[in-house]
Amino acid sequence: MEMKFRKSQAGLSIMEIVIILLVLLIIGVVTFPQFKIMLYQSREGRTKSSLGDLRGAVAIYYSDNFGLFPSDTGTPETRLVSSLTPIYLKKIPSVDLPHLYPKKLNTVQDRFDGRGDWTYTLVNGLFSVNSDKPDTRGGLISEW
Repeated sequence: MEMKFRKSQAGLSIMEIVIILLVLLIIGVVTFPQFKIMLYQSREGRTKSSLGDLRGAVAIYYSDNFGLFPSDTGTPETRLVSSLTPIYLKKIPSVDLPHLYPKKLNTVQDRFDGRGDWTYTLVNGLFSVNSDKPDTRGGLISEW
């Protein structure tokens, strides 16, 4: 009696591996742009949160100092640091919008010039993001 040995069929063929790789590639191509947008939106959310922290600190300062807003004298690097830190904030937070501005800036300008840092107006104590670019939803960042 002669026995025939069959080659085992365990494992994947080259064609099956190619199909799996193609499916993974298609999933990656479809989901990557959405992932990128979600990452940008999370950074915008972090910047909005920092903006809220700055506005809250100025409001508390205003209340503690009998209706006076913090002075805006000094350079962009030192403006408001002596007034707000460390009592109201640990430090001036950074604007985190790497898809629009390559560097995180925590400087405070006294006028709007679109640099990607903060803008502070002494007249009404208003903080805003110093940006003339749109956010991921199409609205202007300076209008947050």
